[in-house]
Amino acid sequence: MEAKILKFICANQGAVDAEELMFNLFPGQSATEVISNQSKFALCSSNGQQRVVARTSLRLCGKKDCPGFCGGLHLCKNFLYTGSCHFLQRRGCSFPHVLNSDYNQRLLMEHELEGLSRAELCTLLLQSDNYMLPPICFDYNNGDGEFGRCTNGVDCERLHICQKSLTQSCSCSRAHDFFSPQTIKSLHNKMVPDSIIQCLKSVYANREALRLHTRRGSGRAMRGNLTGADGLNSEISQSTWNWFLLLQSCWHKIRVHSVI
Repeated sequence: MEAKILKFICANQGAVDAEELMFNLFPGQSATEVISNQSKFALCSSNGQQRVVARTSLRLCGKKDCPGFCGGLHLCKNFLYTGSCHFLQRRGCSFPHVLNSDYNQRLLMEHELEGLSRAELCTLLLQSDNYMLPPICFDYNNGDGEFGRCTNGVDCERLHICQKSLTQSCSCSRAHDFFSPQTIKSLHNKMVPDSIIQCLKSVYANREALRLHTRRGSGRAMRGNLTGADGLNSEISQSTWNWFLLLQSCWHKIRVHSVI
């Protein structure tokens, strides 16, 4: 069932409205009943509407001569993007160009991604792996002037694009086009082809949705209402402060009696 959901989402730019997903695949059921595996799906809220965003823990391996113990796909990034690699015809390419090699197929099966096409897998990896694409420049999105607070200007390796425009209409003076000069320069430096650039608005919107979803999840993991420094968290229980120390993803209670 999860493989069917994942393929449907990845074939629709990596995210779909929860209502659309349920209507097409699981009529009569609720999204929270179906989308239970949070390692593969995130139920996010976008402009008051629930959307299901696909994600994976699988990554591309960036080492040219990796012996095969990395747990990452051994595949040329250019081949993943387009199904071909122009470096092969010029000076050669050191990365593999076979998606269905025994090694890659084993990994894809482990992550239950073997049913995805190359293009669907590309969409999933782009929005899941923060290292495949340059981040959006925070400084550019803050401050006044042509480059906001960014001191690197056109030479900035991050994308100078309006972050607000990813999820809603915006008429500010910042760039809203991924083909603007600074943005396309940064993307080309990362070897991202134009065919992928024209689809990046949805990719970055999905990345932002996943980031906010993860941040909210981390906030819910904090028990109580008061947070101390260095991993300590407290809650008020009658007249006693109950402190919790986070060790290896588990909360351990430390009782410190102090009348409020």
